[in-house]
Amino acid sequence: MDKQTILIVDDEKKVLELLKETIGELGNEYNVLTARNGKEALQTFEKEKIDLVLLDINMPVMSGVQVLSELHNKKIWLPIIILTAYNVKGMEQKFLEFGIVDYLRKPLDLKKLKKRVEEILRNRTKKDSISGMSLAAILQVLEMEQRTGVLTIKTDKTNGRIFFKEGRVVDIEAEGLSAEEALGDLLDESIKHKEISIEYLNHRRTEKINKSLTEILLEASKLIDEDKSNKKEEIEIDDEVAEIEEKVEDERLNGLIESLKEELGDALLSTEIWELDKGEVIAGFNPREDVCDLFTQITFYINEALSTAEYPELGRYYILNLSGGKISVTVPIGEYFWGMLIDSKKTPLGFLLKVVLSKLIASFEEAIAS
Repeated sequence: MDKQTILIVDDEKKVLELLKETIGELGNEYNVLTARNGKEALQTFEKEKIDLVLLDINMPVMSGVQVLSELHNKKIWLPIIILTAYNVKGMEQKFLEFGIVDYLRKPLDLKKLKKRVEEILRNRTKKDSISGMSLAAILQVLEMEQRTGVLTIKTDKTNGRIFFKEGRVVDIEAEGLSAEEALGDLLDESIKHKEISIEYLNHRRTEKINKSLTEILLEASKLIDEDKSNKKEEIEIDDEVAEIEEKVEDERLNGLIESLKEELGDALLSTEIWELDKGEVIAGFNPREDVCDLFTQITFYINEALSTAEYPELGRYYILNLSGGKISVTVPIGEYFWGMLIDSKKTPLGFLLKVVLSKLIASFEEAIAS
């Protein structure tokens, strides 16, 4: 098992050395890190996984109170023992939101300190990892056994904590969410739970949720149903928008096909516009999907050959001179291709290149961009 890590935060060098030595007397079970002020402590939190903090309140640069506020804002919860030379009776209520598990007055009773450190970290090693049970079922068991502690839930969507005291849920938190939103996300069984664990610690969190477990579960069920209903409506709206956009796209591309037919008349033997994502023709006149697939491959081979030979890149179109006076024109733009089979005997090549293609390629680019 990995060693547990204790962070000692105090601005007095002698105190740091004394506490580090005292914890060392417990054996090699723990890693001990130190910080001289709150700023150093927060930097340590970013780099290390901390299991317990011994925190002085009055320090320069950043006080212990500021550290507690930062951890609270970031939804970081862990057991903290406050070290102070001052009476904290009037401050206890203010600190209840944080991970305070004990207050020790300076000068410190080192024997009591060692006992509390061992007790807290022993409880942390008893953390239960749970699988095969729904979160609602776990809460019901905790209520029945009247347990006190912290339930940590990690899901694909939300990481959060549920604080319970003597079986009652007293607070729920998840970063960026209100208690109600966190409740819905954490209890939603359609969201995969990556990890659920319980620590039986006296967290001192004040009661913010004054409801029975039955009321909490019913409220969560209502929130989840409403969320699913809203998502269903959003999907239906998105489908309608996509359908409208597809119709507009079809009309625009079919308009390009009609313009080409008008320009070339019976010189146009076949034409099709296809999209790689769909893998099918989306507009055309006498289209052939097998030909579309072939010319997609030819385009890729030409591009690869030009790149390998360090030639200029393929331009806006390329032409293949086929037998019987036929020519094939391919216009690749992004994921879209426009192919044309033309009888060159029935239309001047200069007219095709300088007038027809120039105008229609510009319209093709505009249609795709929009």
